[in-house]
Amino acid sequence: MSLNVALHGRIEGEATFCATSRFIGITGPSGAGKSSFLRCIAGFEKEAKVRASWPSQIASKEAQLKIGIVFQQPLLFPHVNVQGNLGLARRHASKNAISIEEALTGCCCSHLVHKSIDSLSGGEAQRVAIARALVNGPDILLLDESLSAIDSQTRRKIYRFLHKLCASSLLTCLVVSHDIDDLLLFSDELVYIHNGNIAAVGEVNNVIQAMFRYGGMESMETPSAVIDAVVEHLIEPEVGKIAEPDSSLNIANRIYSVMALGQRLYVSEKSLTPVSAYSHTSPESKYAENKPLTNGQPVRISIKASDVSIDTNVSETCEQTTSSILNALTCHIEDITFFDSHQQGRVLLTLGIQDTSTQGSDNDKNGSQIHQEPLYAVISALSFHRLALERNMPVVARFKLL
Repeated sequence: MSLNVALHGRIEGEATFCATSRFIGITGPSGAGKSSFLRCIAGFEKEAKVRASWPSQIASKEAQLKIGIVFQQPLLFPHVNVQGNLGLARRHASKNAISIEEALTGCCCSHLVHKSIDSLSGGEAQRVAIARALVNGPDILLLDESLSAIDSQTRRKIYRFLHKLCASSLLTCLVVSHDIDDLLLFSDELVYIHNGNIAAVGEVNNVIQAMFRYGGMESMETPSAVIDAVVEHLIEPEVGKIAEPDSSLNIANRIYSVMALGQRLYVSEKSLTPVSAYSHTSPESKYAENKPLTNGQPVRISIKASDVSIDTNVSETCEQTTSSILNALTCHIEDITFFDSHQQGRVLLTLGIQDTSTQGSDNDKNGSQIHQEPLYAVISALSFHRLALERNMPVVARFKLL
């Protein structure tokens, strides 16, 4: 899939994606051109020049291609209730459209079906607007800050649902958001738009690093890192014991033991995303099911730099600690960056993670390999000097993912 967009004075550039990418995240500073990019694709900008090559499953019907768009303001029909809004959209639905029941369930708004539009909160209205777009059966769904008023837990449930639709090849989503952690977890690929130009496109970790280099501290003060892991088992949080896979624990209370780079982490389900959604071969139902993740399932974890603390006692790891912060990754300091000046009082550390699960030519003295993708930590300048941190120094990065 590729998109070439040009609108004088507002947005210009080309983005080419892998053939399997169906969920594309778009981010950048305010006023950079993100909304203009979507408006050009949707055909709202008559002066725009757009060349698009769509995924194979929809390219064959390009003449009848249906594009849906949901803005930050939901634009629901006020003269009918929630059910009426979805019913109107269903009248002209495509053959690939999901049912109203599926849309309501997946967008977490089944309980709103009989409510009037003027009684909805901002977040509720956004959920209904996305559900309405889905029952119309778009081939391409453009979301322009469409989940910005929805709480984090519900927002991620909806993103998971959209992923399942994308994985089943029913849908291709392009999502504009300032919430970089959401985009890191759910995007197959990421687009960074800066000053009206498409500055970076590709795998999420690569684009995050490009964003940081491109925009400096002003646009990316606390970068996040993405780590791939594998589920070991579900844990009963009250007693710390292994839980049965069919546990009735609510999704908000599920904690998993996962293995990442040969090191064990403890992560709540709301802080990770199954990687199966990215393969686009998952046989999972289109419904947003509430089933626990399975043992051995690949997952993706996002770790924000501001959530990472540094410990110079490298002998205390995740399994041997007196701290309530259970997660620990053995690292070394690759780079040190001060935030413009010492007056801001913060320092960014770029950390190389030791991958103890593999052996390779880049092994360190302990025989472990340095993971290719970095981890970031933002600490105070006071902590930096008190710990006497320096490049190549071994440290333990500690963080919570609960």
